[in-house]
Amino acid sequence: MLTLNQEKYLATIPEDKKIVVQDFNPAVKVAADKVIAKIHAVKPDWNVWSMGSSELGIAGQNDIDINITSSPDKYAEQLPILVELFGEPRQRERLPMKWTLEQDNFEVELYLTDATSEMFKEHLDVFRMLKDSRGLSERYEAIKKSASGGSFRDYMRKKYEFFNELLESREAGLNAMGEGQDLR
Repeated sequence: MLTLNQEKYLATIPEDKKIVVQDFNPAVKVAADKVIAKIHAVKPDWNVWSMGSSELGIAGQNDIDINITSSPDKYAEQLPILVELFGEPRQRERLPMKWTLEQDNFEVELYLTDATSEMFKEHLDVFRMLKDSRGLSERYEAIKKSASGGSFRDYMRKKYEFFNELLESREAGLNAMGEGQDLR
């Protein structure tokens, strides 16, 4: 089952948009590390997360997804630094803010995101589950490979369904363990 926000996002994807999945290219990880190093050269204390297939070392779009965590009361301090480094974001009014750039011929999606938001917390939980379990990351890779050449919207639906399944299994584990205990 998908959330309302997931359904809304799926509706924005053009019907004719296709997904192209490629084998993992180790150079994508090197490119991601360069972007992170550029940020940390200016702000070494910032929490910067490389997330996605490139960080997992699995097949994907060979793009780079990077999140810089913030909060609604701090992003105004961070924004000018990121504008200096990467130019203007797509929108400046609220988190998450997104930049699209290129590093070593790889597309980079850079987000300034609210670390306290449920959406980011869930995204991070899923990423950690995939990173910690070769079996789960292999299942995710199989979903990606099976979607290659097909509808991007269908791919995103399958991806969301898989992620929601992981989150539900995490919740079931938390509930089975009792309140106050955390599997993360």
